[in-house]
Amino acid sequence: MICTFVHLNISMEYKTMLRLQKCLYFKINLFVLWCFVTGFFLFMKFDQLSHLTKYLSATVFLLLSGIEIVRLYLGRYGNLSCRVPELAVFLMLTILMQMPLVSFFLFHPYLLSTPTEITLHAMFWMTTIIEIVYGFRALKQASSLAKSIYLSTTQNHDLSAM
Repeated sequence: MICTFVHLNISMEYKTMLRLQKCLYFKINLFVLWCFVTGFFLFMKFDQLSHLTKYLSATVFLLLSGIEIVRLYLGRYGNLSCRVPELAVFLMLTILMQMPLVSFFLFHPYLLSTPTEITLHAMFWMTTIIEIVYGFRALKQASSLAKSIYLSTTQNHDLSAM
């Protein structure tokens, strides 16, 4: 699909952005399922966990849930409106905050994870990796679009000043 800005005579392909949008749509649905399943299993095995693991897992779960809501909103908004700052924040939150927190749930040996949890955490982790790849491509594309819009408006402004 190609989007054309008629008044600026600029065209841009939305192929990678559409892939990111599909990935974000899947991740929103997966996040709801992940919240219910992980919250349920944490509640059920909370008494069996060690003191440190208990508070660490509850803190990571709450942090991950809050960050994920903000991150998915910024990813969707930045992708649909082709905004560079929102896509950049989406990528930074994904790489710097999301990946370590999801990795904690996936790779921590003392969480007494069930096969259902491990499968769900692995799916969450893999979709986060895919979001990083598609998010980077979408950010590159949105940045080049913003640059071409800026350059075309400055050229039009310079021509009208002469």
